[in-house]
Amino acid sequence: MTILDRQLKLISKQESYDGPSEISDGEGLIARVSPTAKITFQYRCRFNGKSLRIKIGKYPATSLKEARRKHKIMMELRESGRNPEIANGVGGGGEQDFVTLDGCINYWLKHYVPTLKKGTQELYRSFSRNYYLDAFPDRNVETIPAREWMQWLDDIGAEKPKTANSLFTTLRACLNFCKSKFIIDRTDLDRIKKQNVGMRPENGSRVPTWSELGQIWLAIERSRASTANKTLHQLTMLWGNRLSELRLARRSHFDMKAGIWTVPKELSKTNKPIRRPIPTKARAILERVMATYDDVLFPGQNLNTPITISAANRYIRRIRASLPLEEWRTHDFRRSLSTGASELGVMPHVVEKMLGHDLGGVLAVYNKHDWLDEQLAGYELYAERLFAEVGM
Repeated sequence: MTILDRQLKLISKQESYDGPSEISDGEGLIARVSPTAKITFQYRCRFNGKSLRIKIGKYPATSLKEARRKHKIMMELRESGRNPEIANGVGGGGEQDFVTLDGCINYWLKHYVPTLKKGTQELYRSFSRNYYLDAFPDRNVETIPAREWMQWLDDIGAEKPKTANSLFTTLRACLNFCKSKFIIDRTDLDRIKKQNVGMRPENGSRVPTWSELGQIWLAIERSRASTANKTLHQLTMLWGNRLSELRLARRSHFDMKAGIWTVPKELSKTNKPIRRPIPTKARAILERVMATYDDVLFPGQNLNTPITISAANRYIRRIRASLPLEEWRTHDFRRSLSTGASELGVMPHVVEKMLGHDLGGVLAVYNKHDWLDEQLAGYELYAERLFAEVGM
């Protein structure tokens, strides 16, 4: 038997109902009718050996067409081995019969983001807290017009054009993930082109000079901040590491006896361990850190949790504002190390290892040597030149 819309309209106009309590549309979709003529669409099925009766929505707020659409999604989820109740779990709860942006974001945060590296997880959660969640409250994400998406992105881009571009890219990936899970079918965000949103992040070209590095070092040293925050950035200046490689580091990552810092693959951008030697200047700072903190060497307010990327960035913004220098950021220390070490005669393949890069070509396939002795010599030369500027 197939449910007819005119049949539902007739029933819903009645004050009472004494007919069949359920009308089947086939494949588990039913319209359940109460004695007071209230109609509720449900999906009946078995999943993981259990009988399920999943509410789809109340008629007429949920049309027959919409009930069939959602029923199809539930069947596809079940056939792919996923719980069909997921289709209701992303909508934001209550009596909503559509999927909200918040629902998509929360589903993505729960089911996809935890598979990413910790630094990326923090970035995406920050985007969600600060921009995505509550951007379009109680709106059907599938019916938000492209004009409203664009206006929202333009408002952000007016002050932060690069952020707007990154937000668009990440949000598009989130919604594509939800489409792949049959949570939604489409959105008007797909009509927007990336080049029309804000400004694309530029490839960095800023290389702080020796003199500028000296000024930054002293500003960090004289600042009133936690030992964790200060030493995190000073060690990053000396090692030229990616900030999260050190920010998320644990005591066990450092073999002080052998003089080696190993970044585990989980924290490495290349998904491979990175080994760096511990030079003299870095060792002195690291020993002070180890004497101050426990397993988490660079904690935030909670001593058992690493300092967040936002807290680290806020600190650097304060340092930057206190100095009469051209715009710079923490990642620029890597270019300073690459340029400065090369200037001091360190061989290019050694510099690449110091930066934690994979070597290209045949070297990447056959040569697994880390050149730790050569790295150490390069780091010592670099620190000596930097501290000549610092005056220490």
